[in-house]
Parts: sequence; C-alpha cells; structure tokens
Amino acid sequence: MIKTTTTKATHRGIQISVLSENIGQGTTYSCTNGTGKPKAIPKWFATQGEAIANERNEIDAVLR
Repeated sequence: MIKTTTTKATHRGIQISVLSENIGQGTTYSCTNGTGKPKAIPKWFATQGEAIANERNEIDAVLR
C-alpha cells in the first residue's frame, strides 16, 4: 500500500512530498511535487534521498 511519509522538502519554492511502499523485502520511495505536471509512471528508489534528488532533477527539467 502506498503511503505519504512525513518527509517534506522544497526545491526552488516547489513542495516535494515523499511516498513509500512496503514491498515485502523492504520499503521503496517515490516523490510527487507541486508543479502540476502529472507523472505517467512513478519512479521508485531504495532511499528517500535518492527519490528527493530525482524529484529535484525533474523539477529543474520542468522549469527550464
């Protein structure tokens, strides 16, 4: 089951929310942001840090 974590971050004034999913052998993490650009397929990562770094890159790409 996908849950929103309490971890919050911002990048360039855009809020990032971290999602987690427990898949038996461990927890994976993904992010959403407030840019309004929908994601076709969420990317999942082993750590929250990786998920947030990826989301920052995606925000930068949208703002270019």
